[in-house]
Amino acid sequence: MSIDPIKLSALFDVPAAQKTKLDNQKHHQRLFEQILDNTVNRLKSPENTQKYMVEQMQLAQFQLLQGLFSVEGEGDTDDFFSGFNTIESLRQSTLQPSQVIDKYSSAQQPALSKPVPQKENQITAMIDEVAGKVSVAPELIHSVVSAESAYNPAAVSHAGAQGLMQLMPETAQELGVQDSFDPMENLLGGSKYLKQLLEKYDGNLDHALAAYNWGQGNVDRKGLEQMPQETRDYLARVKTNLAGAV
Repeated sequence: MSIDPIKLSALFDVPAAQKTKLDNQKHHQRLFEQILDNTVNRLKSPENTQKYMVEQMQLAQFQLLQGLFSVEGEGDTDDFFSGFNTIESLRQSTLQPSQVIDKYSSAQQPALSKPVPQKENQITAMIDEVAGKVSVAPELIHSVVSAESAYNPAAVSHAGAQGLMQLMPETAQELGVQDSFDPMENLLGGSKYLKQLLEKYDGNLDHALAAYNWGQGNVDRKGLEQMPQETRDYLARVKTNLAGAV
C-alpha cells in the first residue's frame, strides 16, 4: 500500500520545515512529469533531433536526482530549481551536449611526442644551432619561421603543412624528419630544404622562397611571373622580416 506524503501531512501536525520539504517533493514531481511530457511531444515532431533528446534526458536525470535528495537534504538550503520559471530556462542552464563533446574531445587530443619550447628565445637558440650546421643565415631561418608559423611548433596549415617551418609530410619524410612537431627536427629539416633550394637556384632568394612556398615544379614550369597572389604575399612577408632582422 502506498502512502501519499501530502495527505499524510494533513493527518498529523507536521513541522513547517517538513511540510516545505514535502511541497518541494511535489513540485519536483510535477516538474519531472512536465519534462517527460515535453519530451514525448517533441519526439512526435519531425524536426526533433538527437541533440534535443540528449538534452531532455539530461534534464530528466537532474530533476529525478534533485527530487530524490531534496526530501532528506538540509532544510535550510535553497532549492536548486527555485530560480527557474520555465522548462526552457532550465534547459538553457545545463551543459549542452556539444559542450560536453568539446570538453572531452579536446582533452583526448594527443600530446606532442617531445617537449615544445614555450619561449621564442628557446627557438632562437635552436635556430642559431641549426644555422651553423646547415650554413644558412639565422636571419633567413627566422624570417621563414615567422612567416610560416609565427614561431608556433604545433602549427598545421589547411593544406597539412606542419610545425615551425611548415613541412608537408612527404617533404619531411624525404628530409628524414620523423616528427615535424619536434622543433629541432623541423628546423633542421626545413633549413636543409631551404639550403637545397638556394643551391638549385644559384642563390636567387626569390626563386628559392617561391619554390619553398609554391613548389619547385611550379617555379620550374611557370616561372615567377605566374606566381599566385598567396606566394607573392609570402615572399613579401619573408623579405620584410629579413630586412628587419639584418
